[in-house]
Amino acid sequence: MHKKNNIVLKDVVRSTIREYFEKTNGHQIKGTYNFVMNEVEKPLIEETMSFCSGNQSKASIILGINRGTLRKKLKQYNID
Repeated sequence: MHKKNNIVLKDVVRSTIREYFEKTNGHQIKGTYNFVMNEVEKPLIEETMSFCSGNQSKASIILGINRGTLRKKLKQYNID
């Protein structure tokens, strides 16, 4: 259910983060956790809302967050 064409999300994330680190060319990196969370959260919410045809109740169940939190995130990321 969480696999598509044998692609595992954690493997994609791992390789993307590895590539990000390689491209820094030794420069100091700070705030990687917040950077990654911010990069992932908005598209996750957008795609879930699209999958649910805008139904916030259904999306909040799929995401595992309460509807109030979802509304806050929708406003934060300016997602209609």
